[in-house]
Amino acid sequence: MATMITSECINCGACEPECPNTAIYQGGVEWQAPDGTMHPPLSNDIFYIVPEKCTECVGFHDHEACAAVCPVDCCVPDPTRPETHEVLLARARALHPGEVIPDDAPSRFKREGAAASAPPAAPTATPAAAPTPPPAPAARPEAAAAAKPASRPAVGAAVEKPVAAPKAPARQVRTFAGELPADFETLLAELGAPRRRGGRTLPLVLLGALQGVLGALPAAQKQRLEAAVADRRFFDAQLATAANVFLNLVLYPIGALAVGLAADRVGLFTLAVRPWVFWGFMLGVAEACWRLRENIFRGVPLAATPLRGAFYGLVLVPIGRLVLTLVGPRGVESGVSFDGFYAGREPFDEKLERARRYGEVYRVVDRDDAYLVRVEFPRTLPPSSLAEQLDLPAEMPDYEYELELKDGTFLVHGRVVDPRVRKLTGAAPAFPSAFTTRVALRDPVIGFRHRYRDKTLEVILPKAQGRA
Repeated sequence: MATMITSECINCGACEPECPNTAIYQGGVEWQAPDGTMHPPLSNDIFYIVPEKCTECVGFHDHEACAAVCPVDCCVPDPTRPETHEVLLARARALHPGEVIPDDAPSRFKREGAAASAPPAAPTATPAAAPTPPPAPAARPEAAAAAKPASRPAVGAAVEKPVAAPKAPARQVRTFAGELPADFETLLAELGAPRRRGGRTLPLVLLGALQGVLGALPAAQKQRLEAAVADRRFFDAQLATAANVFLNLVLYPIGALAVGLAADRVGLFTLAVRPWVFWGFMLGVAEACWRLRENIFRGVPLAATPLRGAFYGLVLVPIGRLVLTLVGPRGVESGVSFDGFYAGREPFDEKLERARRYGEVYRVVDRDDAYLVRVEFPRTLPPSSLAEQLDLPAEMPDYEYELELKDGTFLVHGRVVDPRVRKLTGAAPAFPSAFTTRVALRDPVIGFRHRYRDKTLEVILPKAQGRA
């Protein structure tokens, strides 16, 4: 009979990595057929077993591995699907065409006492002197527990059994469909500076001349404008802020003098203008000290100093939005705060790390000649008492990943492969076993080149028109 998971499942995830056929899936997760097609989940609440992929471990073990590790005895034979040793052996060979599975491979049908669990034979005539014995009553819990392997934890004990840490093989450089043959560093150097091309030079030169005015904008809007222009020859947030500070040292004295003239408190060609000019200049100095206080008073480098706007910067916000609209979008970056949640062995689970586990921490730079994509993979395990039971380190093992260009979208599929860590995906909060990041591409690309290091995936996607 095929194996099934009953409603008593506690979603511990112990059975999933034990299955040699990847027939067990977490509730709500689509399952993949041997031909690669995806199908809706058979259960949305608990782990489930795909009957078409279950061989009751025939060909690999002389017992059902999922039942051996289940702490609540919810992996049981499905009475509606009786299957013989021969049927299951043929299925195992079909699921693993690259492996040689002999006729005498391990099978629960061949171990001692397996006849009692074999599918019932067709009814035959039985002599009166030898009546068919009634079905054996269900074994008592203590007897069933004794019949299971010694590694099986008892009900009420720890949910997971310790698993030896697998040897971490050296990560091989992988290539995917659409991957360009060029070296990553070489391709990145060929892109050159992120300068714009085409007939937009004159408007950008005008934008560069107005940096002193746009430097009064709030810091966030200046950063967005710098990312949108993508060429610091025409707009640089630091340069624009500095230019605005010096511009205000001229504008504020002129403004103060204009106020005095309007109030008829001073004559234009008299020495009485000096106090008005002086206090206007001091106002500009005071505002500059307030805007760049970290740099001026604490010695923080200008690159790390918040580039605050002038007090009249809010008036220029509509102009800044207009410039952003004319320049056009130049990429996107995920916005994830660094707050988190208290749980488990660690006092804090960062929201940033949770977002990494869902593939939501990424950055896309839209240049004239290419897209630059940067995806951050998870770096630490989620807080969980189960991790302590399995003696897992705090660092997250490397994910396996697949890259794909499809219908104007770049897809990054990441999944957990470490069998010990996969046990956590069913128990730890906000820890899916796989994620998919989708990056929409407005312009056609000729392919991509990637590199993976320090749990960060970097991808270059050269644009078709940028390679003419």
